[in-house]
Amino acid sequence: METKLINVRLPKKLYREGKELVEQDGFANFQEFIKDAIRHSVQERKKDQAFINLYKNLGSTKGKERKIFTKEVKDKLAEELIKNLDKQKELFNRAGL
Repeated sequence: METKLINVRLPKKLYREGKELVEQDGFANFQEFIKDAIRHSVQERKKDQAFINLYKNLGSTKGKERKIFTKEVKDKLAEELIKNLDKQKELFNRAGL
């Protein structure tokens, strides 16, 4: 895997808090913690975008019975949307949208 070297400046307090999490959560080093944090942030943003797309498409259900989305259903839909962005139409149909 090709990598890119970057430099990041952090406020001292944020750095200390990150170092504490490195020790508490058993990361090999601060770099691994940063990579994990970025991965998590990217996935959360993709999940948020998937929900935005989902809610935009809810308008097409006017006059139809809507299903209530529990947190579990939302999380499952988001995971599927992220993994299968090209298959959104199929997912919407399965969800009754």
